[in-house]
Amino acid sequence: MRKTLLIARREYLAFVRTVGFWLSLFTLPLIFSASIFIPMLLRHSEPPQTVAVLDLSGDHLEPEIRGFIAQHAPKPNGGGVFDSGGLTVVPVPAELSSATTPQAAEARIPAVLAAGKVGSILVASDHGQTLHFRIWSNDGHKDDVKDAIMWDLHGLQYYKLAGMHGIDRGLAHDMRESRAVIDTVTPTSATGPKKDGFAEGFREHGPRILGVFISYITWMSIFSSSMILLGSVIEEKSSKVLEVLLASASTGQILVGKVLGVACVLLTVAAMWSAVFFAVSRFGFGFLPPEKAQMVMMGLSAIFSPERVALLLAYFVGGYLMFGIFFAAIGAFCETQKDAQAVMGPTMIVLMIPMITMQTAFTSPDLPMLRYMSWFPLFTPFLMPLRLVQNPPWWEIAGTLALMGVVAVLMINMGRRAFRHGALTGEKLSWGALLGMGRRDV
Repeated sequence: MRKTLLIARREYLAFVRTVGFWLSLFTLPLIFSASIFIPMLLRHSEPPQTVAVLDLSGDHLEPEIRGFIAQHAPKPNGGGVFDSGGLTVVPVPAELSSATTPQAAEARIPAVLAAGKVGSILVASDHGQTLHFRIWSNDGHKDDVKDAIMWDLHGLQYYKLAGMHGIDRGLAHDMRESRAVIDTVTPTSATGPKKDGFAEGFREHGPRILGVFISYITWMSIFSSSMILLGSVIEEKSSKVLEVLLASASTGQILVGKVLGVACVLLTVAAMWSAVFFAVSRFGFGFLPPEKAQMVMMGLSAIFSPERVALLLAYFVGGYLMFGIFFAAIGAFCETQKDAQAVMGPTMIVLMIPMITMQTAFTSPDLPMLRYMSWFPLFTPFLMPLRLVQNPPWWEIAGTLALMGVVAVLMINMGRRAFRHGALTGEKLSWGALLGMGRRDV
């Protein structure tokens, strides 16, 4: 046991003492945080887009259009961090006039925009039965005004056509705003009081999103740790370090020590990333209303209950042992990374199947095929974390854990024999080597 722990300590320190490890450790959380908050801050710091309204329709549309734009004015006190600069109505530049023709006015607009006197100019004209709106903007803000008031401008056309057919504008407005009452309910929500839309959305979609996220993190962790083990064994075998270790410890102690050392590296990464995630989440919750932030926290505490956390750890440990020892055994037969590519190709295809399945599982988590695939031991560590948030029957949890445990024990035993055979004989991976492991214990 002492030699196993010494090898685990050596494996752990070999990674955490390097500058590259700490750079990579902090780089991903920084990139993740920056990808969320930098666009938000840039959007929040964007100055308001100035808009001038040139009404050439003869229908006195300018007051209504200005009202539409005013609804998107900058928020008081800077607004929230998710808000952009908004829109601001400004007078029409002196070079333009409602008395000119549309052709003459638009001939002058490019020069006005180039001079920076206004950000966008909305030109309204009447073509008989159809209103025509042309929004002139510089390239950087081409669709800002259109996206903000497009449906309001469509409403003006709706009211115009209704008036042409003798329909009162008030009635036309009521018809346009009228909506049917459409509710989506479940047996539990149909009999209970009406709940807040945010609460319903989080209750319905939150666990599914977290399930996919947890499954993805599990896949990434197991795959990255397995690749670390593979690379470590190949490097030590090619540099003859493995021969030195074999002179002072058994192959079983070396294999278990390496697996344990890389597991400690993973725990270090998980602890650091969890701290960053917690800090970012606390910062993000500060922008939610207190009752909604409390609701999210309650939902997360229910999803990450002690029972679920224990099951997640059980599935992760089983998957890590299966794939980690398998990759370490492959490394014992390889002198270089090129030697391992022949085996890595088919293995990657197998590992990509759960990743592809997760995309479909996000929209349809109750598919029978997903349940069947989660019983396949090689897929169980990746798909069952996704299913746990859907509260599967206890017998499925017990069955998948038991089946994965049996396969994990078999793979550990085979991996131990393979590692011993490859490390002691120096033989490369082949069908003959695999058959030889079955006939004798080296």
